[in-house]
Amino acid sequence: MVSAERKTDLTTARNRRVHTSRNFWAGLLFGAGMFSVLEQSIFHFFLQWHHFYEGNGPQAILTGEGIYQVIGWALTVLSLWIAADLARRKAFWPARFSGSALIGGGVLLIFDSLVFRLLLNLHTVRDTGDPVFYESLWLGTAAFLFLLGWSVLRNASRDGD
Repeated sequence: MVSAERKTDLTTARNRRVHTSRNFWAGLLFGAGMFSVLEQSIFHFFLQWHHFYEGNGPQAILTGEGIYQVIGWALTVLSLWIAADLARRKAFWPARFSGSALIGGGVLLIFDSLVFRLLLNLHTVRDTGDPVFYESLWLGTAAFLFLLGWSVLRNASRDGD
């Protein structure tokens, strides 16, 4: 007969395997949402280096900031809702969630840099100084987060935790 504790461990391990992709997507959404909120809080509000959209006056700037803030929080709340459901099913995988959250943060920063700044030209990282330096630092941070998250995911999958 299998003890109740051992049975719970087996159930959790099986449920994690079944819900592996949901753990990944919950973490990815959490990382993108939280990094957007952190990025906006630090660079948009505290340092005031840039805004989400820097054209057509203060009303457009405030509208852009509001939309960006709502999207960031919506992603965060949605991810936590998925994570809570996974925990209820005894399928939440913290290491997988954390690794994919780091990847989500890196993806957000890469998307911000390549799409919002370079392709759509909505804003720059900072108007003063060398833009190549700031953009390189931004993309370097994104790459670091992505690779760190990938390493955490790889170790979580290999170790089973």
